Amino acid sequence: MKRKALRVRSEESIPPYVTEAESRKQHSDSPLCNSLEWSGGVAIEEGQLYSIGFHPWSLPPEGSLTALIDQMQSRLASTPQIVAIGECGIDKVRSNATRSEQLVWLEAQMRLACQLDRPILLHTVRAWAEMIEMRSQMAQEFAQLPPMVLHGFRARGAVAQMMLSKGFALSFGRRYDAEALHLAYEAKALLVETDEIPNGLTHRMAIEATYTHLAEELATTPEALVSRVAATPFWQQIEG
Repeated sequence: MKRKALRVRSEESIPPYVTEAESRKQHSDSPLCNSLEWSGGVAIEEGQLYSIGFHPWSLPPEGSLTALIDQMQSRLASTPQIVAIGECGIDKVRSNATRSEQLVWLEAQMRLACQLDRPILLHTVRAWAEMIEMRSQMAQEFAQLPPMVLHGFRARGAVAQMMLSKGFALSFGRRYDAEALHLAYEAKALLVETDEIPNGLTHRMAIEATYTHLAEELATTPEALVSRVAATPFWQQIEG
């Protein structure tokens, strides 16, 4: 199960962010963790929040879906630091599963996020239409949808505008389309992440550098960008 660490703002004004663990290694002893230590349970670090989800790069057999989704729900209920679902989604370029299998896993996780009212982090590669359709399906079933974030957004402005208009938030790292970044900022639907940690940098150093980099492109200050990100529905729900 893929996990992403989420660091919240602190008294020292550390910017909120979404970051992946450095390792993507698939652990053979459990399908519930392929990024951090696994020794009978997930290692939870003090002062961090987490999400939990099945990534489209390494999905378990479809026959195990019900049991594993139930186990995910149990983890969410028993571990307060796990606050969101994901990274999950559809990848038409790289996956161990077919498109239809990926859709089944995405639907199950998105429905769980809606049932529990948990934010969800979405991995989307060449599958914008499918993601819009899945969100529309959830909107027909649930009166209110949780924040849905498109992780690692690098598509062009036209795609950004389309996804923003459908209610998605966009999360950016150091590689991005400038027009898309500006559109998300103006829509107040921008999140900042450290998907890649350069050698020699801690998570804190990497996220601060990313905020500085994006703030320069947006002609604002890192502090102002922190405030804008913290005001998004994603972070308001997590910190509320």
